[in-house]
Amino acid sequence: MKQNYHAITLDKRDIGETDRLYTFYTYEVGLMRVPARAVRKGKAKLASQIEDFVLSHITIVQNYGRGILAGAVAENYFVALHKNYEALKCVDIVRGVLLTTIGENDCDKNIFALFVQYLTQLDEIAQKQEDTEQQSKMQWITNSFLIKLFALQGYTFNIVKCCTCSGAICETRNGFSAQRGGILCENCFKSEEYLSYIDPDTLKALRIIQSNRLQSLSKVTVHNNVQVQLGRIIVDIERWVMR
Repeated sequence: MKQNYHAITLDKRDIGETDRLYTFYTYEVGLMRVPARAVRKGKAKLASQIEDFVLSHITIVQNYGRGILAGAVAENYFVALHKNYEALKCVDIVRGVLLTTIGENDCDKNIFALFVQYLTQLDEIAQKQEDTEQQSKMQWITNSFLIKLFALQGYTFNIVKCCTCSGAICETRNGFSAQRGGILCENCFKSEEYLSYIDPDTLKALRIIQSNRLQSLSKVTVHNNVQVQLGRIIVDIERWVMR
């Protein structure tokens, strides 16, 4: 029996003498791992269609178990992304989060669509060779994607008022705790052990991410301190998700 899938290659691992085990994130069934036979032979053409972070249309022959990868046609190579080292570093971070937070055959079409949007945005940024803020924009889009990814997985956080006392957010300095469920005011975060300090600009960035589509966020410019604090928040959320 043959099954067709829209897939993004996340990872590959050599097995045997000429085979590989591929990890795909698919629109139809979510995360799946499938072996490909003789794909490392000199004349094999299949491997070029399913390189890491390539959007492909794949065919699986399934008699039993995982099945076998029988064919693939690349739909989008994201060429500029693959030529840009900073872009590949960003996608590698995203790959790690996807592989650690999503179970096999855990299907979510919204996550797949968001992932395609993210790769498209990153590819478009990578095409602008003269943009001096290219690296910062890539980091911003990556942080925004990860926060939206966690939200689609059910991890949404209160960024309107303090999660502990339900009081107003401070205008100077606040804290973020995934364990507590979001923002903590200055009076409440003093007793917290695991907490990320955030400035008003970072809180504003979180609200922008929450209320806007990923495609619109590439127009937003944020300074380096916000990027650093967003990175800490993402680490805190991932730690909480993987607890």
